[in-house]
Amino acid sequence: MKRAPDRTARSLLAGFQRVCAVLEAENDLLKAGRLRDVVEMLPKKQREMEALESILLVDGEDALPAEYTQVLMTPETEEAAGRFGALVRANRILLQGAIDAQNVLIRLIVVDATQEAGVGYGASGQYMANIGAQTALTLRSDV
Repeated sequence: MKRAPDRTARSLLAGFQRVCAVLEAENDLLKAGRLRDVVEMLPKKQREMEALESILLVDGEDALPAEYTQVLMTPETEEAAGRFGALVRANRILLQGAIDAQNVLIRLIVVDATQEAGVGYGASGQYMANIGAQTALTLRSDV
């Protein structure tokens, strides 16, 4: 059964508005560095994106027929689609920034800390590399 085009246009506009609201909130959290809150928003974001996707599907087809496209592309839906696109681009940039920051943090903790702990001054006062396993406590031979 096909949906009525005017109801679909209203549904599409409402779907874009709901997704845009979620994306704006997520982008604000990403800007504030509140990644835990971003993770908690993921189920809501997925639900809203799936709802928008289901509005765009007509009779299980990915591509909308030409008659639906003409009816759906009202000035309001075009504006909402443009806003959605801008928010998605900003979201992608912010998410990539968060991923990059996490990678730098992991590198500082795992790679650089390991390298720094592997070299230093030994008990004799000479600079040396600790080739063996890293330990929290080292016994000196002169004690």
